[in-house]
Amino acid sequence: MKQYASLFRNRNFLMLWLSSAISYIGDFFNSVALVKVLSEDPEHLGLWMALVMIAKVVPGILLGPVAGVVADRFSRRTVMIVADLLRAGLVAGLVFAATPAAVITLCALAAAVSTFYNPAASALLPSVVKPEELVSAGSLSMITQRLAMLIGNGLGAVAMMLMGAHYVFLIDSASFLLSAAFKLALVVPAIAAAAAAAGESRGLASRFGSDLKEAWDFVRHTPTVRRLSVTFAICAFPDSALNVLMVTFFTIELGLAAEKMGLVFAALGGAAVVGALAIGAFGGKIHWKYLISYGAAYIWACMMGTLMVRDFLPATGFLALLGLGSGAINVGAQAAFGLLIPDQVRGRFFGGWGMVNNLIYVVGTLLAGWLSDLIGAGTTMMGFTTFYLVTGIYAWFAFRAEGAQSPAAVAAAD
Repeated sequence: MKQYASLFRNRNFLMLWLSSAISYIGDFFNSVALVKVLSEDPEHLGLWMALVMIAKVVPGILLGPVAGVVADRFSRRTVMIVADLLRAGLVAGLVFAATPAAVITLCALAAAVSTFYNPAASALLPSVVKPEELVSAGSLSMITQRLAMLIGNGLGAVAMMLMGAHYVFLIDSASFLLSAAFKLALVVPAIAAAAAAAGESRGLASRFGSDLKEAWDFVRHTPTVRRLSVTFAICAFPDSALNVLMVTFFTIELGLAAEKMGLVFAALGGAAVVGALAIGAFGGKIHWKYLISYGAAYIWACMMGTLMVRDFLPATGFLALLGLGSGAINVGAQAAFGLLIPDQVRGRFFGGWGMVNNLIYVVGTLLAGWLSDLIGAGTTMMGFTTFYLVTGIYAWFAFRAEGAQSPAAVAAAD
């Protein structure tokens, strides 16, 4: 665990990690309270919840490229602080929202602000850690997101029962203010500050088109980054479908009671945390191309095991084993993007990727739901799972010319 101890001795990383952890928890803290508020119109609850989900995704599709430009042309720390302050105000506004339409509008606005926060955070991380620490930093980021989902939903549910929805919204608002306070203590590295200053001197409006073209030209003329983008586009397709398909597969085809689905998701989430922890501890010695290609093939094998055994306990066991592969892919992605994407275009890359990822999510989710009803959850799940195997095979051949040295080995050689 020396890798993690070294990261936490890095004051910049510690401040960034604490603020991100609080922001992630805040993202999930008010989930139960939103259901409670919208359930005051029970006849249309399904519609309102669907609109909330859409409201959280659409801003990322529409604003992703713009957010990427902002992350590259302004101080990333400032972008993140402003985003936290705006989200604090919008979440506090839910206390006064009198109609479902007002709730959905505020959720959409908060999601739009998050669209600007996420590329800035992703772009800043590689600037505050050493290259050989990217794998460990990536694993901590994934662990934090997974734990935030569990902790945020759990604490939000308890606060909801004890205090009511309005107090939950106020606590959630305060969490974003605390996140902003931690970022005030963050010292932006010189390379990131220089890129931001150059962008500010030229003006965002006049530079927007050429900024996007610059980022696109970088991806187009950098074969490894281009192939990496294709790899994760393929992998994102089955990821987008699994939340729908796991519910229908376990409840309809395996006959699991709907209220027990929490056990399945808990096993999957807990295993992903353990997997990311293990990869972060030892993955610095493994090249990212192996983490991605082997990890994707491993996920395919675990998913096929889940589908073949067709029994609750062993199927859940295979999903738990899947956590190691999920950790490998996500941590490999963090390391690869951090090493390959130059600081001056990093924000635009992550902003554009956020837009693509959200589009894939919408298409994959809708297609999975439709096919699940048409041909069955198991058959549909098997078809989507095949894309993990395709990802592994494609990544193996696409990156076989890449050097086999790990980031740590490269740094030591330098």
